[in-house]
Amino acid sequence: MRARFVLALLCTLGLAATVSAQEKAAVFDFSGIGVSPETATAASQIFRNELNATGKFTVVPKSDMDTTLAEANITEYTCFAIACAAEYGYIIRVDKAIIGTLTMLGERVTAEVSLVSVVRKEVEFADTFSATSLDDLSMALRKLARAVADRRKIESEVTRFAITEEETREARRKKSYITSGAGFGVGFPLGSDSYLGLGTLKNLVWVLRYEAGQSIVENSIGLSWGSGGERKITIVPWDIGMRYIFNRESDFAPFVGGGVGLHFIAGQDVKGDQAFALHLAAGLYAFQSYDFRLIVEAKYTALLTDAFAGSDISQQIGLMITISRKFEPGEHRGCLSGGCLF
Repeated sequence: MRARFVLALLCTLGLAATVSAQEKAAVFDFSGIGVSPETATAASQIFRNELNATGKFTVVPKSDMDTTLAEANITEYTCFAIACAAEYGYIIRVDKAIIGTLTMLGERVTAEVSLVSVVRKEVEFADTFSATSLDDLSMALRKLARAVADRRKIESEVTRFAITEEETREARRKKSYITSGAGFGVGFPLGSDSYLGLGTLKNLVWVLRYEAGQSIVENSIGLSWGSGGERKITIVPWDIGMRYIFNRESDFAPFVGGGVGLHFIAGQDVKGDQAFALHLAAGLYAFQSYDFRLIVEAKYTALLTDAFAGSDISQQIGLMITISRKFEPGEHRGCLSGGCLF
């Protein structure tokens, strides 16, 4: 019984020591250069949450700061300097006060914070961190909060940018989205019996792609046609396939893939047919970090059909250039008076 009492007492004292070791801190709203006041206010709140989450500080909520200062007849206030941080921090009864600035230049946003000692009225610690865009600012604020909590600067400026950009690329690799577009190309039949022995086929295609990481699911429907003398062919190919991109971090990256399809065939000297098709593809995926895509693709297609006299399999090598664009939230395409395709 006595041992349990001693153990409980030690645990209580340990918890009390941990709580007492936490310093009280007040985070004042950041100033903004090139960013809106709303963005600066939101960034300040994110920093408060991140700093409190480190467990090194007890961060006073913004509403409590306003109430305490209002009791001292301070209702409208901003604080971007050491003097006011120490003065207001003393009124709020905290050990430390944090002031900060957001600066936007182009797309890059730099966050700078200073940890001020309320008693000594001096900066104890300061650091900066940059994000490649406003969308990535929360990552920079998280790193700054940890730096302030540990009183340890983040690495050199060059490394900071590299880390933030790497995290940006990681988020881009994990994000999934849909793109759609159209393409054109030329097909070259292989062998004298393939596609009635025509020399070339013209191809138009519409594609819908689901992109997730380095994998792409592609659904396409198109129109192929060719003629030579009295020989004429019209094909409506519907293909479904997979593509694998070797590098999502580069704007230009090779890919490989394959898939299956159902092709509808018609034409002179051709009996109407529905043929099963297999294809292999390889090419270059360009402008990955933009809202549009440019895809250059070489595609081998094997058409399993006897619609063309003389062979049960028709083969071709096609070269295709496709341009597609990402869907925006709520956007619809393929719309006519009767409604939208999707």
